Amino acid sequence: MKKTIIASLLLACICCVAFAQQSDNRIQLVRNATLKIHYAGQTLLIDPMLAEKGTEMSALGVNLNPRVHLTMPVGEVLDGVDFVLLTHAHIDHYDPAAKRLISKDTPWYVQPADYDSVAVKDHFRNTTIVKESVQVGGITIVRIAGSHGRGKLGEMMGASSGYVLKVEGQPTLYIMGDCVWNESTQKAVKEHRPDYIVVNSGGAILPPLSKTDGPIIPNEMETMRIIDDCPANTRFIAVHMDAIDHCQTTRAILRNEARRHGADMNRLIIPEDGESVVLE
Repeated sequence: MKKTIIASLLLACICCVAFAQQSDNRIQLVRNATLKIHYAGQTLLIDPMLAEKGTEMSALGVNLNPRVHLTMPVGEVLDGVDFVLLTHAHIDHYDPAAKRLISKDTPWYVQPADYDSVAVKDHFRNTTIVKESVQVGGITIVRIAGSHGRGKLGEMMGASSGYVLKVEGQPTLYIMGDCVWNESTQKAVKEHRPDYIVVNSGGAILPPLSKTDGPIIPNEMETMRIIDDCPANTRFIAVHMDAIDHCQTTRAILRNEARRHGADMNRLIIPEDGESVVLE
């Protein structure tokens, strides 16, 4: 009887620990496409844009960027970060403030095209190229090469990547980055079957080529196509809105389009700056 009770207590403790680890997985939208992710015991920072409001150039010649303040001190953003994961080195994902404020000893994981910028030019001493995949603190990180737009404009935008984060027994997360919905990103979903997909849904444009080639990241209509094309149990976290002047899709526009489209709003999460989403 005593052995049975002890075994039951041990099992209950194991279940509680597993549940706690599972429920501790969360994504915090810092601002724009900057994410602070707590996953499988690691804390990672995605695409750090840390500048104060209105201190960087405008993309459209309309408003200085970023257009909104951070909702938390930079020290809080950087507190406890184990490593930085960079999708690409455009200024709205990797800005001068990040280069200045992040410790040069912080580990960075980057696509091949950005190694020289991060490691050589900006002197981050612990920079690793993610050619295909790497193991970091028990997390498998798989790089998904994508397209930052279509046509001639997409070619001009240069290399851009997304990343799949995987740990056995944990929800699989796909951070699409500044990549449109095409054969490469569709293949990644079919292969890795993510539970959550972070979509940069801001519909950024760069005139005049966007008139013919379209936005350089998904807009509200393309986000609906992504939702329609993915398995019914996949959930989406839409970011990269309301912070940069060339992003034409706002949170309000995306919600409006989702309702008109009849999208399941339980599957589409549109966090505010500073808000955290628990990965169940």
